[in-house]
Amino acid sequence: MSDSRSFPRIHKLPVSVANQIAAGEVIERPASVVKELIENSIDASATKIEIDIEEAGKSLIRVRDNGQGIHKDDLELALQAHATSKLSTFSDLSQIVSMGFRGEAIPSIASVSRFTLTSRLQGIEEAWTIDNQLQIKPASHETGTTVEVNDLFFSTPGRRKFLKAEKTEYLHIQSLIRALALSHFSTGIFVKHNGQSLFNLPACNNDIEQRIISVCGRSFINKSVQLDTAKEGMHLWGWLGLNDVARSQSDRQYFYVNGRIVRDKHVNHAIRLAYEDRIATGRYPSYVLHFDIDPSLVDVNVHPAKSEVRFSETRDVHDFIYSSLLETLRKPIVVVDNNVNYETNGLNEQKNINEETNVYSTANFNQTDILDSRRSSSKYLSLLSNQFLIATINNDQYLIDTARSRAVITAQHLNKDFLSQSMTMRPILVPVACELNMDLLELVGKDDMLIEQWGFKLEQIAPTQILIRSIPAVLIYSEVIPLVKDLLGALYKNEASMVISNTLAQHVNDSGTTLDESSTGELINEISLFEKMPHESEPLPWRKLDSETLSTLLNARS
Repeated sequence: MSDSRSFPRIHKLPVSVANQIAAGEVIERPASVVKELIENSIDASATKIEIDIEEAGKSLIRVRDNGQGIHKDDLELALQAHATSKLSTFSDLSQIVSMGFRGEAIPSIASVSRFTLTSRLQGIEEAWTIDNQLQIKPASHETGTTVEVNDLFFSTPGRRKFLKAEKTEYLHIQSLIRALALSHFSTGIFVKHNGQSLFNLPACNNDIEQRIISVCGRSFINKSVQLDTAKEGMHLWGWLGLNDVARSQSDRQYFYVNGRIVRDKHVNHAIRLAYEDRIATGRYPSYVLHFDIDPSLVDVNVHPAKSEVRFSETRDVHDFIYSSLLETLRKPIVVVDNNVNYETNGLNEQKNINEETNVYSTANFNQTDILDSRRSSSKYLSLLSNQFLIATINNDQYLIDTARSRAVITAQHLNKDFLSQSMTMRPILVPVACELNMDLLELVGKDDMLIEQWGFKLEQIAPTQILIRSIPAVLIYSEVIPLVKDLLGALYKNEASMVISNTLAQHVNDSGTTLDESSTGELINEISLFEKMPHESEPLPWRKLDSETLSTLLNARS
């Protein structure tokens, strides 16, 4: 049977249809609207952007800036496709320095919403407003521009029904704001959602680290190293998170090219290669990296949402990023407190090694051997900012990968407590909402007893949403939503209890535990106990070192 169809003659599409097709490419969800409008404000040299959102952008998105403003005679043109102030000739495409340039965003947004744009040009007393019916009226407004988007996708109900739940769309907007806030430090960003303050990020020209702390947390700054290197017209700078702030998902990876957040497989490969063997298996590095390069050497016009780029010299870019990260990550980091003083058999002893560089510090402390109740002496020194530990336990030397070791020890405890039905459950002070697909939602209702045996208390509150009320106490500082999804995914696959324990235990390091006196002693005690119990054949994240190997390691680092 033939599939051929009869089409009418070739004709030009109505402008409204063409704009809605363009909207399908540019406007995927409310977060896409927020992105386009904020980028326009940044291009207008705004130093302050205020954003009001209601119902995760479905009912209202209002973006107000103090930028240059738009001339009254250009308002109607701004709502026409491919009208822009950022390009004039074909050659301009090879020197793009603005965030936006296609001239598609405003007409696309206006075609699928109830839209108004109000603007006052710098140096002009009058302000004017235009709606998507192209009606221009006088208005009251300070210098700058306000774009108001109401009832997104009201004219395309088929698109609207594909939007996710409010919580999901809200999280997409949160993620977007974080990414934009880390690229333009001189622009203040203030966001409200349903009248409640979501972000309050003043401009920070002279204190960039404060913006990083506001978005990524103080632990990221404390457990990261700064990078600033240049070569042959390429400049890479930013912050590289160390092993302690590696995460169970890739949600804290920010890479910018000339201020634009992008994805590039070659860049990702270079970063992944540099971090190889420096973070635990199954973990993702955290970083905020800015890459500056001559705009003529990078093509940003390869994706409708401008989220991908193409470099003219891909190999050079890849090798520069890889070598820069590798050199920075190889530098020794001082993290041990030289003033700690632990008591062993009534004697106080403290010893510094390589005092000029202050890289290593060792100390003695009391430790109880749980198995035979004998007092044992342990010496330790820290390498590479808590990533590795060299410890002497009962005259045997060990090289310990701290993050992987915590995961192995935690997995053992989880499996033991699950099998004995003695899991300690810790309530969450403010329960967390989570979106699930239908397969996982069915598990929540069907296997609630099994889920509670693993230490979780989950409650379905909507057709596609649950509320997370409790998690295992040993994982209390983990990222809650990925943790729950990993549990339900493993249960859905009917995995064995040890496999589930190993999966959940990968989240134990999300809190960035510090290698201090208490945690070091506990970890070594747990390893001592683990070695005397049966375990699987998979290689453990700690190994004994003979004297010759240990000496070689110390000499190489001193």
